[in-house]
Amino acid sequence: MKFRLTGEFGELALVRDMLPHSGIDLAMPEGTILRSIADGVVDKVFDGSGAIGKGLSVQMPDGSHAIYGHMSDINVHVGQHIHVGDIIGASGNTGNSTGPHLHFGMKDADGSFVDPTPLAEQLANISGPDISPGAVFSKLFQHGTETLREKAADATTEIILGILDAAKDLLMAGTLIGAAVLIILKVAGWRDGGRWAGVLIVVNILMKFLFGVY
Repeated sequence: MKFRLTGEFGELALVRDMLPHSGIDLAMPEGTILRSIADGVVDKVFDGSGAIGKGLSVQMPDGSHAIYGHMSDINVHVGQHIHVGDIIGASGNTGNSTGPHLHFGMKDADGSFVDPTPLAEQLANISGPDISPGAVFSKLFQHGTETLREKAADATTEIILGILDAAKDLLMAGTLIGAAVLIILKVAGWRDGGRWAGVLIVVNILMKFLFGVY
């Protein structure tokens, strides 16, 4: 099968609070185009606030329902008549989801969940591998923002290094100027001028050694 089955009907898992799984999960890249497996009418659209995330329900002529969950985009609306193969949206990772996949469920005419596994192959065959424009834009936007962050970080680093280099140069120049002034004061009669000039010269030499300036 084109997409890997990662969640089986009726299985128990902590992510669902150990409640039986009401459908199946098919792992697929976020933004994979989804198509209707049958003719019907869209009777519900999920806005993404619930555990199923963004999704929809399609009522088929026999009264049964096909349910799609964790979608990223929905291209249909409540009351819309759709046919087999019509694009209904794109897969995603919304709601209570641990990774990009499609939740697919089935209800019979009485409203009871039934195992949709027999339809998994058909669903996989008519889904993707197209990627929706919205998903492409999302990926490009994400890549663009990451690139901008990296460039901003590089620019910030360069600014900080520039400031440190300027401070280093200023300190080194300051020690030499200070030593020269103290030597002049020594010549002018200040007895301790020579000693402090020597201290500044030693500091200058140490700074050159520490900063690798020769």
